[in-house]
Order: sequence, then structure tokens, then C-alpha cells
Amino acid sequence: MASITSAFGASAGIDSLVAQFMALEKRPLNALTAQKTKLNTSISIYTDLNTKLNDLLSITKELSSTDSSSIYNTRSSSSDDTDEVTVSAGTNSASGTYQLRVTQIATGSSLKSSGELITKYSSESSSKVAAGSGTIDISDSFADAGFTNSPDGTVTIGTSSGSATTFTLADYTTVQDFMDAVNADATANANIYYDSTEDKFFIESDDTTTDVYLAESGTHTFFSGVNITAGTGTTYSASSGTGIQANELLYKANFDTTISSGDSGSFKINDVTITWDADTETLDGIINKINTSDANVTAYYDSSLDKVMINSKGTGSSDSITFSDVSGSSVNFIEDVLKFGGQTSSGGQDARFTINSSSAGDEIIKSSNTFTINGNTYTLKKANVTAYTDTTYTTITVKQDTSAIKAKITSFLDKFNAATEYIKMKSAVDISTKTRGFLAGNAAFTNLRRQLISKLSEQITGLDAGKVDYLNEIGITFDSNLRASLSDTAKFDSVIAADSRAVANLFNSTNGAAAKIESLLKPFVESSSETQGSIIDETKNVFSTQITSIDSRIERMNERLALKENNYRQQFFKMQSILNNLVLQGSQITSITNSALAASGTSFF
Repeated sequence: MASITSAFGASAGIDSLVAQFMALEKRPLNALTAQKTKLNTSISIYTDLNTKLNDLLSITKELSSTDSSSIYNTRSSSSDDTDEVTVSAGTNSASGTYQLRVTQIATGSSLKSSGELITKYSSESSSKVAAGSGTIDISDSFADAGFTNSPDGTVTIGTSSGSATTFTLADYTTVQDFMDAVNADATANANIYYDSTEDKFFIESDDTTTDVYLAESGTHTFFSGVNITAGTGTTYSASSGTGIQANELLYKANFDTTISSGDSGSFKINDVTITWDADTETLDGIINKINTSDANVTAYYDSSLDKVMINSKGTGSSDSITFSDVSGSSVNFIEDVLKFGGQTSSGGQDARFTINSSSAGDEIIKSSNTFTINGNTYTLKKANVTAYTDTTYTTITVKQDTSAIKAKITSFLDKFNAATEYIKMKSAVDISTKTRGFLAGNAAFTNLRRQLISKLSEQITGLDAGKVDYLNEIGITFDSNLRASLSDTAKFDSVIAADSRAVANLFNSTNGAAAKIESLLKPFVESSSETQGSIIDETKNVFSTQITSIDSRIERMNERLALKENNYRQQFFKMQSILNNLVLQGSQITSITNSALAASGTSFF
């Protein structure tokens, strides 16, 4: 009884029995799964083969092309002086040698301020201020800012008319605090600032009609320490040499035309509107707005000239720059502040040159320095002659790009080998291991490989007498493993240099190698109609249909197996219940029997 019980005595035991029974039931399912795996492998192999044949077909089409844009019409170009003229040859552009004499390159129009943006009386440090090679830290105290000697005493700033304010340096925590106090004082009538790039201090009058009066006292006086002459009292009446603080907010920059806090407005350049705000923007920021707008100009501020320059990005004699302030603005910014009022842009000029001529009568005029003639795109960099009769010039050479043709043929051979060797590998039969490649015995693909090799090695018919008509005549050969290569580049270079058309004919003539291989490959990788796919695609579709059918069978079979597994489990549980009852009954009989024997004084044993 114990041995019977042990077979079904636990859930683990039942699971084991169910698993053994189901293993037998799943044999057909496993066979279907193995069949599906084999079909997926087949699809993968055909996909790889399709990729290789399609790659070969694509480059074969390039070599069989007779279009004007074909590889045989690519051009290489060169200039003997790229600082003067450069060239880019287009496909099928005119080959030749061209002598360019350039008397003038195209330029755009330009515009600049009529005068300095600040002409107020001013002075600046005559030399650098900080000790050694350092700079002044205006956010620090006079003692720690970096002066050779810490300035002390007083500074008086005003006008020669007697209106002035005296500032005691000890009253200010930092150098910046002192300068802010000066700039905010109406009586001082001055603007003082420090330029860390130049390591100099600058002081300017606040208006164009008043000079600057300076005085100082102390042991180490401020103006003496920053190399500005002041003494006990000095009046400056020279025009400004300081320039505008281009990185300072507009209302603090001290233009000749006053801009106050709260001022704002806009102006137009070439009908493009540029806005400005005195409290949030700087001259540098406005210039950046101009340069990043659609105005098609480049602006910059020259501090040495104290003027804004605007150059057009366009070129040619008809090019111009227009500008205006927008009505309603609080200040005429471009006309008054930047001093463009009354100015007109200087006209641009056209490029003037000749090609293969020393006569002015053959002059060519272009509004741009970059232009295309006969498919070749030229870029003029600078004038190279003063007159067309000059014997100097820039030589441009345009010729067929034979290196590109060679590279394309080499790439074609690489893809040819990749395709034919893949077919060979998948068609192989290993006698020692008795294994067959997936394509072994597949006549369609083994025959394709044979024909591909044949088309590349046979005579090209229909060519003119005396012309090369075998690929081996331009250096293309096969090795012992039937791998094709351009093994003799010297022979190739010699033939293409002598007659490049003859090389093209070997591939793209009616019976050319590329033309024949293209016809051979198309049925395998290209659909013949909307309803009829390529040979490979149709084969893959058959496999995919079989996989779909197998998936349906597997799904139905899994449903049946689940039911069967549940049925086995229920049967085993019932058998377990019966056995449990039998064991229980056996135990009860044994117990009754032992009780009866004990009562009679008889031992069972």
C-alpha cells in the first residue's frame, strides 16, 4: 500500500506524471515548431541574398547608365591658385583648360555713421592702471581693487563754469559705488567707467556743449593713480576719443544723442524691423539683432573710429541698403543715435573677367562672385590682373574624373563577389559532414551564379572594330576561386587615358557586361508587375504563408493540449483521492483488528 501511495502522494508527484504524459502529447507540436524555425531560417537566408543581389543590381545600373548624369560623365576640376579662383565641376560639364583674368570681384553696398557716436569732451588713462599685468576689480574697495597705491582724498568733477561736486573716496565701499555716484550726480555732469580689457578709466561730459573740469586732493590722488591729468583744476575741451560702451545698457552708453531710461522704439533696414529698448539692450545686442535678422546685412561697431558699419551680404552694382526709423519711436535711433541720417549706401560692384581671352571686348560681367558657366561653377576670390592684356592669369582645368570611374568599377566587383560567394556558400555540400547548404540543388540560384560569372568574362559584342571587347583587356580578371578584381590597374589607367569611351562601352553598351547583368538580376529582386513580385519575394511569401498556417495549427494544438493537460491532472487527482480512501480504510481495518486481538489476549504476531 505504501508503494502505491508514494506514486501519488504529493502534488509534485502528480506534476511529474502530468509532465511525462504531456511530453508525449507535445511531439507533434515540437515538430511544427521545428518546421517553423526552419522556414524562418529560410526567409532570413533569402533576405540576405536579396540584399546582396539588390546591392549588385543598384551599382550595375549605375555602370549600365547612358544618361548625361552617369558616372562616365563625372568631372574633376582644379585651380592653379585657389586664393584667386576656385571651381567645382558639374556632371557632364564642359572639359577643358580655362584661363581666367579677373580685373574686379563683385562687392556689396556699404553704409557707415556720418561721424563719431560720441563727440563729448573727455579724457582717458594715458596708460594701463593696475599694478603689474593685472586689472582693477571695481567691485572691491579702493584698498583692495588692485591700484599701485590706494587712492584717497577727494575728487571734484564739474564744468569750467564753476558748477562741480566734490566726492570723498572714503565715503564709498567700492570703486563701482564711487563711479555710480559720479554718474548719477547732475552737477558733476560726467560719465566715468573702467574698461578691464584696456585696463583704463574713461571720463566723459554728459552733453556735447560742456567741457569737463577735474580737481583732486590727497596723498595718493585718484586721477593721478589712474593716469588722467587733473592736478588742482584742469578743463578738458578736446573731442572725445573714448568711443561708446557697446556692452552697456543703451541709456548708460552716453551717445551724443541722449537716450534716457524708458526710451524704446524700432527702425528698419531693408524693410526688416529691428526693435530696441534702452533699459534692457546694449549696442552689441542691437548689432546682433541686425546680423541675425533677414535684413541680409552684416553690422559691426568699430571703437577706434567710433562708428557703426553696415555691409550688404548681396553683391553687384544694383545692390543697396535702405534704412529708416519707425514713426512713433521716442528717439530716432538709426538716423540720430547711430548717425546714419542723410547717408546713402555706397553702391556695390559687379565682377568683371575674361575666359581664355586678353581682350576687353570679351569681358564677362556677373553680379555675384559665384556663377556657373557650361556646367562649371566658379568662385572668384580676388582680382588677379589690372588689365586683360596682362600675361598672368589663373588656370582652371576640368577633365573626366577617371578615378571616380575606377572606384565605381572596384565597388561593383566587390558587390559582385559578395553575391556570387554567398550563393556558392549556401549551395555547398560538405561530404565529410554530410551536410548540404540551404541552396544546394536549387538550380535557379546555382545557374544565376554561373551566368553572372559568364557575363563578366565573355566577349562584349557589337563594339567598333579594334576596340577593347573583353574586361580582362582593362585589367579585370578572376582568381582560382572565381573572385573578380581589377588586378591590373596600370592596364586600366592606360586604356581609360587613351579612350575613356571604350571603357564605358564595355559596361553600358547594348551588349555591355553591366547591361547584361542588370537584365539577369532584375527578375530575382524586382517586381515584374503590381501583382507579381520578384522571384525572391514570391519565394519568401510562400514561406510566410506556410508559417502563418503553422502558427494557426500551433495555436489550436496548444488549446487542445491545455485541455488534455487539465484532464490528466483531474484524473490523477481522482486517483489520488481513491488511494487516500484506500489507505484510510486499510488503517481503520488494522486498528479494529489490533483492538479485537488485544481484547482476546491474542497477539497478531
